[in-house]
Amino acid sequence: MFLIPPFAFNHEVESSITAKNDAVILSFFPHMHLRGKDFEYQLHHLDGKVETILSVPQYDFNWQNTYRLKEPLKVPKGSKIKCIAHFDNSKLNPANPAPWKPVMWGEQTWEEMMIGYIDFYYVNEVVEPKAAARAN
Repeated sequence: MFLIPPFAFNHEVESSITAKNDAVILSFFPHMHLRGKDFEYQLHHLDGKVETILSVPQYDFNWQNTYRLKEPLKVPKGSKIKCIAHFDNSKLNPANPAPWKPVMWGEQTWEEMMIGYIDFYYVNEVVEPKAAARAN
């Protein structure tokens, strides 16, 4: 269940997707609403190595970007892409409409989302060109 407690300053939410075949990543699009604070994509390799592949340390709902990679990123089958985001539901967040209320998943900006869009394709397989790691 997606729930940000009242007055939470640094509430963490995670989501992930595992590559069912060898894949190639082209871009990322992190998405949250007004309480979004930061967003990170990590690649968890099969050997246990963890690599940060995108870090947005100061997420801003009014400045949402697609992050296109300079070079496509090859991801071996079985690797996991993990999205980690933090939310500021405190009085310190000037964009927060109601820090005293718990926040649920929703499409309105006064609600919240955490979606880690990933534009990728599987090698030797035809699929839709977008997918998302989503927490709800």
